[in-house]
Amino acid sequence: MSAAKDLLAIVNACVVTVDAVGTIVNDASIVVGADGKIRAIASGAVAHTSPTVIDAKGGIVMPGMINAHTHMGMTLFRGLGDDMNLEDFLGRLMPAEIAVLSHEAVVAGTELGALESLLGGITTALDMYYLPDAALDVAKRSGMRIHCGPNLLESDGPEPLPFAQRMAWANEWLTESSKREQEFSLVNGFDSLNWLSPHSTYLLGEDHLHQISALAKNHGAHIHVHAAETVGEMSLVAKRHGGRTPISVLADTQLLSNAVLAHGVHLNDADIALIAKHGASVTHCPASNYKLASGTARIVELHNQGVNVALGTDGPASGNDLDLWLAMRLAGYVQKTAATDPTVLPALDVLRMATINGARALHIDHLVGSLEVGKFADLVVLDAFSPSLTPVFDPHVAIVAAAGRGDVCHVVVNGQVVVRDRTALTIDAPAIVKRVNELTPAILASVARN
Repeated sequence: MSAAKDLLAIVNACVVTVDAVGTIVNDASIVVGADGKIRAIASGAVAHTSPTVIDAKGGIVMPGMINAHTHMGMTLFRGLGDDMNLEDFLGRLMPAEIAVLSHEAVVAGTELGALESLLGGITTALDMYYLPDAALDVAKRSGMRIHCGPNLLESDGPEPLPFAQRMAWANEWLTESSKREQEFSLVNGFDSLNWLSPHSTYLLGEDHLHQISALAKNHGAHIHVHAAETVGEMSLVAKRHGGRTPISVLADTQLLSNAVLAHGVHLNDADIALIAKHGASVTHCPASNYKLASGTARIVELHNQGVNVALGTDGPASGNDLDLWLAMRLAGYVQKTAATDPTVLPALDVLRMATINGARALHIDHLVGSLEVGKFADLVVLDAFSPSLTPVFDPHVAIVAAAGRGDVCHVVVNGQVVVRDRTALTIDAPAIVKRVNELTPAILASVARN
């Protein structure tokens, strides 16, 4: 009987594992078995049966990055609302979304976002957007891991459903999530569709939040919600919810436990204590926060209280791109400045925010987020001959402080090569760029009408 075929072997690699102790394996090989899981990481050559071999040529191989808060379909509106605060930005964006979004349009925007993400080394995203079935279409075609669920808010949005019908739809979504995962060939056990996305505590009343909480509890669903992003939001929530903060409202409505809180910029000490108590994660989105002048999140204090902090890009309409390399750089540098201490958030801690902490926020850290035997092979191979990565004294520092999207040569998801030699293999790049450009006149016309 012949030996089982491996899927992939990577040789001559500097493997940055991001495991519990930050192990780096030099002159290493990685072998991926037929199940898409890493079966070996070792120095030197390792016997394998794979017909596909990637020679890293001494370059860095690292875990695929995880974008723990984004709105991928918003690539359609990139640059439409620049140089505005969040409230004005939303005032311009939301009417345009209502006017032009359809399933096909969201597929186009999300596929463009997946293309940008994969080429930039992002292998998994926690997406919050309208018409989430569109994201599933993209996940199926692209191979990218996309976690998503119904976007819940009391206003209609592009999905013309009153709140009661929206909740019925959400219940159906969660009931069918296991079937959907099989249908879209997503990895069994990833729980990638078992999500509810209440938009925020300023766009939902307390009764709505309690209903969402009950639905989530009934299905064991995860919560993904905007929280404490701007001063304006804090004022709106206090006015609507009896002087409370978004975090206290989420705690009182039983939505805080193990939730993913997008932004978390304006947190007081009591908020941080509540987040830590309930095991919620905060997704820091520095590019969007600084571009919209939303403020500087208390990342060091969150870390000190044991809160899991991941990284996100936010949507490309506000942050303008899906670039976690930029997010790592901004997260580290600004926190050092805010603390007036260059030693806070060392490079490995920032890299964890972009990888294993994101996996932990999505409840998949036992499956991805680090390069370890038994985990799925989601990984990125960086250019060994990049001028900006020469020389490399500390690979963690090189990744966080020097690398960028242009250094990504190859990307692997679930053991399958999805980017080879900087070319996407699962997405027709010219076709999707053409399709999105075709939608631009209708978007501009909708803005002119409003």
